[in-house]
Amino acid sequence: THTAFMKAVASEPALARALHRSYILRVSSDTDSFEFQVSEHLRLSGVYWGACALHLLGELQSLDAAQVVSFVRSCQRGCGGFGGNLGHDAHMLYTLSAVQVLALF
Repeated sequence: THTAFMKAVASEPALARALHRSYILRVSSDTDSFEFQVSEHLRLSGVYWGACALHLLGELQSLDAAQVVSFVRSCQRGCGGFGGNLGHDAHMLYTLSAVQVLALF
């Protein structure tokens, strides 16, 4: 029932928005971490995931829009598609991520 649902929602802990924001920004900038290094091939999708998460938190302005757009555009290849990172071959997945990131900004 609606009443039971509302009681269940009211008893849920609040989302720790500031902690989520800090985590996303930290992992996005920790270029020396193992995780950052091994995810090099899907960086553009990672930018999309991080930007979407920040957007949902109402914190998209935490990212430097000019820097993000510049990175996305630098992943574009001569064929018009986008690679997962600088110098990578274009692929439909990363082209989709690029379009989605550019739509956010």
